Amino acid sequence: MRKLRVAINGFGRVGRNVFRALYQHDSVDLVAVADVAPAEPLEYLLRFDTLLGRFPDEISVKGESLFVAGRRIALFASAKETVDFSTLDVDVVVEARSRVKHTRESLEAQLATGVQRIILCVRPEAQPDFTAVVGINDNELNAKHRLISNGSGTAHCVAPVLRILERAFGIDRAFLSSVHAYTDQQRLADVPAEHPRSGRAAAENIIPAQTNAANVLDRILPECRGRLSAQALNVPVHNGSLVDLVCWHREAVDVDAVNEVVRTAAATDEFSHTLYYEDDPIVSSDILGTGYSSIFDSDATMVSSGRVSKTISWFDNGWAYALRVGDLISRIQTLEAEEGAGQ
Repeated sequence: MRKLRVAINGFGRVGRNVFRALYQHDSVDLVAVADVAPAEPLEYLLRFDTLLGRFPDEISVKGESLFVAGRRIALFASAKETVDFSTLDVDVVVEARSRVKHTRESLEAQLATGVQRIILCVRPEAQPDFTAVVGINDNELNAKHRLISNGSGTAHCVAPVLRILERAFGIDRAFLSSVHAYTDQQRLADVPAEHPRSGRAAAENIIPAQTNAANVLDRILPECRGRLSAQALNVPVHNGSLVDLVCWHREAVDVDAVNEVVRTAAATDEFSHTLYYEDDPIVSSDILGTGYSSIFDSDATMVSSGRVSKTISWFDNGWAYALRVGDLISRIQTLEAEEGAGQ
């Protein structure tokens, strides 16, 4: 199968994580990066990363090109909503700009430049063609889907656990709290903001925040649709997040039963790529750099009244999410190969 030609639009924290995940990926020929910042600061932040450490290969910038491990990647310094990648025959754009409103019109304008598909790593203003969570519904992705959302780190983390518990015990209602490390969307000092709490110093406060996780999960888990609620708390750690999930079940539950259904499911082909069952008493720093979307903390499982379970699942909110982009591109590559074989 041919490699897909991929461009990354937006080179902040998410974009740089995706770059590291893709630059040696078997399905990807990484051909372009676009950002509003000039080339030298982008190269510096790729080379030296506070969370991921030094870049593992030789990199340099010359003119409008980034050279990585002997390969040339075009650099676009652009603040435009639509970046013209037409000269590079780009198949997939990974859209990672968090401070741009991604309307249906702006995304379709990007497709009109010749791009075949866009993978959204940001919240779109309009419904995408498909919202994918690898291991949950990515098998439903088809050739007609051109605007594809990679969901959210929270959704990737909690979706496997919700599916497993629904299958085993039924779920009448569920409430999830995303306890999330701060990101580059938060502030380091108190500043005025449209939403007052979002302007408070992220490294000094626990900050209640909005999340669209329930809406995303409604789309990808039809068996739980209309029964989920969610909230978020941004906490003063630089990386390492968790989802605290409370479920009201139709069947009786106990701690051992909840842990056992998750443990056995995590060992199956369906979930083994994205879900890990953890026996040890871990904390947030212990999951940094993990490639799993969800690390189920068996030591934290609780049950109340024989019908209510409370579980905790951890996730690296940058790296695991970026790896799922690579999984989606592999899936798209397979779709295109199947489509070509059928013609």
